[in-house]
Amino acid sequence: MGKSEFRIKIEDTVQQRHSKVHPWSEAWVSGKLNKRLLGEWVKQHYHYVSHFPTWMATMYSNAQPEDVRLHLLENIAEEDGLLGSGSYKPVSHTELLLGFGGHCGVRRNEILDTQINGELLPETLGLQSWGYRQSHKPYLEAIAGLLVGLESQVPEIYMKTTPALLEKYGFTEEQVVFFTLHIEADQEHSGRGYQLLEKYIESDAEKEACLRSVREATMMRRLYLDGLYNKFLVADKTAAA
Repeated sequence: MGKSEFRIKIEDTVQQRHSKVHPWSEAWVSGKLNKRLLGEWVKQHYHYVSHFPTWMATMYSNAQPEDVRLHLLENIAEEDGLLGSGSYKPVSHTELLLGFGGHCGVRRNEILDTQINGELLPETLGLQSWGYRQSHKPYLEAIAGLLVGLESQVPEIYMKTTPALLEKYGFTEEQVVFFTLHIEADQEHSGRGYQLLEKYIESDAEKEACLRSVREATMMRRLYLDGLYNKFLVADKTAAA
């Protein structure tokens, strides 16, 4: 059975501004980063993804259909290491990210204290704020923005960037589990997100609101990567010139 016209529109909206082709992602894949810069990414990324369970809990409290609530609850449990992700045993996703940061040479407290120390980039703060606001919207719009617009991008991004971690930056497979886990888990999460939207959206107005949320999500993720690229690649080159 073919995809619905609405799903095709959503997928096209994601692909139009997909972060897999962002200059930061291209620099990562081509080996132009190093472990110090990957550590800087961890410091920013932690303060984005660590909020996801809270956002999903807010969505859970606003959703009525039982299958939507169950999906969000399972997603929260996976993120917090209470439930396995795909073929992976239960493990906290943020702990995996902190562990990867350690392999990049960044101490745990450095990552946790990034915001307190004033090192969080404005663009990361913007993504944080957008995610918080999005989670409080009607549950269909929240799913469209957070699970489809943001989370559905992750498998394609990490399928492109993870091989470079092994081949160009010298990490082991055990050290990059944060990425390989999300390639598998987020394909399932985002696929379910698409299904829930198609199941429960009833009006053209709801479709437009959800498409707008997806569009905003792709813009916010690219803006977040703009911050990293401008701070740690463009600005560093300018300072060295």
